[in-house]
Amino acid sequence: MNNLLLQLNEQQLAAVTITDKPLRIVAGAGSGKTKVITTKIAYLIGELKMAPYKILAVTFTNKAAREMRDRVNKIIPDLTSNPHISTFHAWCSRVLREDFELIGLNKNFLIIDQGDQVAIIRNLINEHFSHLTELKKYTEKKIIYRIGNWKNDLISPLEAMEDCYSGIERAIATLYQKYEDYLKTINSIDFNDLQVLVFKLFNEHSDALEKWRNRYDYVMVDEFQDTNDLQFDLIKFLTRDKNNLTVVGDPDQTIYSWRGAKVDIILNFTKAFLNGVSITLNQNYRSTQKILDLANDFINNNKNREAKDIFTNNVSGDLPIVKECESRNDEARYVTLKIKELIQNGYEYKDIFILYRLNAWSQEFEKEFQNNKIPFQLIGGIRFKDRKVIKEANAFLRTLAAKDEQAVERVLKSIPKVGDVTIKKLKEKAQDMKVSLYDLIVNEDELHINQISKHLTTIRNVLAKSVDVYNENKNIRVTLQYMLVESGYMQKLKDTEKKEDISYIESLYDQLENFDKSYQVENSEEEATEKIVSYLQEEALLNSDADDIEAQKVTLLTVHAAKGLENKIVFVVGLNQDVFPGRLSANSAKEIEEERRALYVAITRAEEKVFITYIKGEFSFISQSELAPSKFIKEFDQDLYHFEGKYQKSSNPFANISHLGSPNLNTQNKVSVGYEKNDIIEHMIFGDGVVIEINGQTMKVAFSSSYGIMPISVSDATISKKN
Repeated sequence: MNNLLLQLNEQQLAAVTITDKPLRIVAGAGSGKTKVITTKIAYLIGELKMAPYKILAVTFTNKAAREMRDRVNKIIPDLTSNPHISTFHAWCSRVLREDFELIGLNKNFLIIDQGDQVAIIRNLINEHFSHLTELKKYTEKKIIYRIGNWKNDLISPLEAMEDCYSGIERAIATLYQKYEDYLKTINSIDFNDLQVLVFKLFNEHSDALEKWRNRYDYVMVDEFQDTNDLQFDLIKFLTRDKNNLTVVGDPDQTIYSWRGAKVDIILNFTKAFLNGVSITLNQNYRSTQKILDLANDFINNNKNREAKDIFTNNVSGDLPIVKECESRNDEARYVTLKIKELIQNGYEYKDIFILYRLNAWSQEFEKEFQNNKIPFQLIGGIRFKDRKVIKEANAFLRTLAAKDEQAVERVLKSIPKVGDVTIKKLKEKAQDMKVSLYDLIVNEDELHINQISKHLTTIRNVLAKSVDVYNENKNIRVTLQYMLVESGYMQKLKDTEKKEDISYIESLYDQLENFDKSYQVENSEEEATEKIVSYLQEEALLNSDADDIEAQKVTLLTVHAAKGLENKIVFVVGLNQDVFPGRLSANSAKEIEEERRALYVAITRAEEKVFITYIKGEFSFISQSELAPSKFIKEFDQDLYHFEGKYQKSSNPFANISHLGSPNLNTQNKVSVGYEKNDIIEHMIFGDGVVIEINGQTMKVAFSSSYGIMPISVSDATISKKN
């Protein structure tokens, strides 16, 4: 044991050996918190002679729990019993399996997952609420989220119904009651129930509470910054007035508020435990000092935090690099070239992380890496082109270009009010008439499809008209946007609040726009849709190459998925306004602080080098405007990073800006010959629109609500000025 303690620094040693009062450990990024937790467990067993089974340690992921168990077994092998190390939910399950009768459960109850929940909610809606068309606009996951919030706030179905302010809310509350009733009939509970029922058990059965309080001589909580109110209540039930609690976390890494985590819980720990003490672990064993200097200075912009400066003895290394790029493709090419340089300098592919705020941002990197034979893996998501929403969008283009039955069927499945029964009847009808599915819908007498369903006229007209739309402009993006809007596909995504899917479509628009610009006609007599076929072939080739290498890969993942991880090289990409931070956080100081914490997490994943990239000037459907540098870049101290512009001798545009300010760098609305802001224009396909912004030869035009804001060239032959 003495050898273990000698390996600790002064703050770590105090964190391990303080056991007589509630302790909060504020563990800065890379400060060895897992080492402290596992060493403390060993100390409790080896020095204080505590029985291992009397120690409880809870965390938030199975991976973290497994790592803790492995480290404890390595430090103190051959234990006669084991400490209980698990996730919060797993520990709650253990409690309920022992005291199920007290809380009204049957023995051998089951725990359902979200997939089961979705199926149950869908069936209940069809059975009891089929007449409520408004309810059908809500996704099952949104309803599950609403029910989960009620549960976590300890609101019963009856109380939910009494508090409802609208008919649709009352319907969801009624559905909540029927959902609870159904779970009882199948002897099941959901993940929210695990914690809620343990709270009710402890709150209503003092004997059971006392039993579980006596079960553990010591309680430890990892990732304490991620706790919500209900979890904190469970911790207080177990440890109140016992001085047997250690919590470990970092307020600057609270990035899961959308799951209920509250940064104020860790910040106000000593208000709940009046005799509690705090220790800060501020020596970093992961990153270079230059990386920490940038991270420390940046996070100081947050107001709701405890000040701490993380330091390291590793004073070597380079300044972080901030790179300005012209486009998303330019950004991906830059990162690709840097990776090749790093590999030549002795690094391995597995040493590299690519971090982004939105999953949709991975698309250009996937494409560029495949073209350059850079092995990569996606964490926390499937490849861009394999995502359902992208496959559906591309099916519209396949239908236009190839008219193949598989694509037509996928299009039919993706649009509103067309189901499997209708599709089956259409296929049977086409077979009887000896025509293709496409021809039946588009080219045969409309009477045939009207006999099957009255909801096919729209898609018939869209597919027929899309040929003309493409022939008029030869622009794939414009054509696809027309098809998705007019078919009702985009409205379906909006109605079901699939915001991430919408961002994927916007990212696809960006990709198609770039393809349209770069496409070169090989001969003047090529067929009308040959460009679309070329695009689809290119995408198919990108997805067809399997990668056999598992360990040696560049890893692409979101900032949230990277929490708790580290690597030698980190690229933080897409640091653009309305992307990181996102549009929805712009008007909330609280949400901006969380976004700032997310960027802090991203930077502090790096051990040796950090590259931060942003795009300036290119229009993006994700941001609905020309991409501009994130406000966070303006908060960086210019002396703490090296700037790389578009050109070799580019000067840093933020060099004369106070890094704590928010300067207005807006250079928009430059007048272009022929058009001015607020002009009303007419587009041959999209109808009337208002010019809201002009940048050189490109203007942003606000069309109808269906099409929204779109970039239009001032030389586009399909537009004319109306006023």
